[in-house]
Amino acid sequence: MFVGHYGPAAALAGDRIKLWHGFIAVQFLDILWAPAVLLGLENVRIVERFTASNHFDLYHMPYTHSLLMAIVWSVVAGAVYWLVRRRAGAIGAIVIGALVFSHWVLDFITHKPDLELWFGGPKVGLGLWENRPIAVASEFGLLILGLGLYLIRTRAKGTSGVVAPIILFALMAITQLIGNFGPPPVGPTEAAYSAIGSYVVFAALAAWVDATRRVESR
Repeated sequence: MFVGHYGPAAALAGDRIKLWHGFIAVQFLDILWAPAVLLGLENVRIVERFTASNHFDLYHMPYTHSLLMAIVWSVVAGAVYWLVRRRAGAIGAIVIGALVFSHWVLDFITHKPDLELWFGGPKVGLGLWENRPIAVASEFGLLILGLGLYLIRTRAKGTSGVVAPIILFALMAITQLIGNFGPPPVGPTEAAYSAIGSYVVFAALAAWVDATRRVESR
């Protein structure tokens, strides 16, 4: 799953966590995965149409995507958020931790069995990626639902507050469709750098959206 990960972040963004904070949280495991691949700590093979939805054979990623480490990274992220943003309180830290862990849950639904439960343990995955129409619909469904809830809870400060979410969604949609229907990357290095670039751009655009909208008073 790719842009679908951002749905929960948008759905929960508001008073305690910014949209861009949530965007980083839901992709935190993949943000760690990209440098792990570049450093040779984890491995991916580029195999055209390895699944119906993408070209990635994610055969070795225990440090970022095993269930055990997903739990560890969720706790770490929540604790760090609590330390650096005390005004978000314990609830904000719990939300961040839950968003980090949501990545593993959605990957479990979409991936082939490539997610270890622990180092060297059995690998799991329900394989939704093998049904491309449903996989694509799920990605966009989660994203649209999450962004819709965010837009309901917030109001634009001006024209930019209307334009910014449209640009964010359009770029995310284009990126998702390229991933589903476009050619494979040249190799793991290109895939890792492309992933990092996408996460940076999406988080920056989310920060722009935050700056142009305000949370409605209850």
